[in-house]
Amino acid sequence: MIRSGHFFYDLRELLSHPLLLTVIVLAAGFLILFVSFQFIYPFALLIMFVLAARGLIGRRCPKCDRPLKEIGAERDPEDVFVMVVTWRCPRDGYEEKEKVKGSGGLFGTG
Repeated sequence: MIRSGHFFYDLRELLSHPLLLTVIVLAAGFLILFVSFQFIYPFALLIMFVLAARGLIGRRCPKCDRPLKEIGAERDPEDVFVMVVTWRCPRDGYEEKEKVKGSGGLFGTG
């Protein structure tokens, strides 16, 4: 349910729910395999639309629905290949941390 004043935050949460993509993929698989291969095109467009909408909305504050700003990133002390990105709301100071796994270059030094 989308709350008033939190439209973009709730919409991003709805679009990123794993059940939504699971239902889309299962329906696509059924229709493609048992009805017609032509169903691959609308479902590919639908999945791309969902992923693009999530990307365009971006990270949002759950308190005020403003976009979060990245204030810094640092390496995780336990794992060299993980970066910890800190996001903060410029309006109310809400802060969250996101762990991003990536390549750390040769032997984790890059």
